[in-house]
Amino acid sequence: MRKKQGNTRAVNKKVTLRDVADLASVCKSTASRILRATNGDPLPFDPKTQEIVRAAAAKLSYSPSRLARSLTTSKTHAVGFIVPSVEDSFFPNLTAVIETRLAECDYSVTLATTRDLAAIECVKIVDLLGWHVDGLIIVPCQETMDPSQFWSLWHSKTPFVLLDRLFPDTPFHSVTTDDYAGAALAVEHLLSIGRTRIARVGGPLTVYTNRLRDRGWTETLLRAGIIPEPSYAIDVPTTLEGGRQAVRMLVECNLRPDALFCLSDRVAAGAIEECHRLGIRIPDEMALVGYADLELSFMLRIPLTTVRQPRREVGLAAANRLLSLINGETPETAAQVFPVELVVRESTVACR
Repeated sequence: MRKKQGNTRAVNKKVTLRDVADLASVCKSTASRILRATNGDPLPFDPKTQEIVRAAAAKLSYSPSRLARSLTTSKTHAVGFIVPSVEDSFFPNLTAVIETRLAECDYSVTLATTRDLAAIECVKIVDLLGWHVDGLIIVPCQETMDPSQFWSLWHSKTPFVLLDRLFPDTPFHSVTTDDYAGAALAVEHLLSIGRTRIARVGGPLTVYTNRLRDRGWTETLLRAGIIPEPSYAIDVPTTLEGGRQAVRMLVECNLRPDALFCLSDRVAAGAIEECHRLGIRIPDEMALVGYADLELSFMLRIPLTTVRQPRREVGLAAANRLLSLINGETPETAAQVFPVELVVRESTVACR
């Protein structure tokens, strides 16, 4: 015998906002406003009504349609986040903070990576805009130092925030840390422990943050009466192997440096490993300072002195700034810069 199919459509029917409103005995607009409200949003409805509507939605397992809402609000409640890589733990940390903050405001985040290549960055931006995201948070690759793509976003009034890296002399909204001051802190610390042959390791210098750190290294040495040795400026990839490679290059110098200022913790970690392999004692023969204060910095063979960037504060600020732009608000200043601090560990000051 064939089973009756009479209730199939009723069972499989998608629950609508009208169903919730009918069950709660309120109008559809009331149910919509209550269910769309986030924590802390003031509502012109008594708590009992709000409780009844939410209970009805829970009983019916109601799931609001983002598509339907986007048609009425012209917003998708989706944001794109573009980073160079997820291998560098600096960016995953930021991703977690940004996702959490935006989720509190009912926004989802789509993550895209560029491998620090301008061509891929262009494709990712176009792709995310094709999905009608409400805004973008971007760590620009700056492979070519050409901001034309971001000028296009600016002129089209697409809400976007640059994170960690910016283009100087542009009006683009950005959230960064004080990289020049961070480099100065690192070099001043190395000078204070008697090091004078201080190398700068890392890159690429097309990235604005690296240029600031390089300038901080150069000018701090000059203020101390030391002319930077050109052979001590080593450009290598921001990887463990880049750090190993830099040490191999520096030991070939006529006068080997007695300290390394590394533009990232990953480079510093590779440098520590290569020094150990070559029998170079840290910090006695070679002191090292990194940059970022990633989790790995205090778990290395020799805990790393580093410049700490306030990643949580930076991520929150970027998310909040983008939300403001999406809502049509203009922050007082385009650039938000957070201070950094030096964390001293055993790679520069040996344990007593």
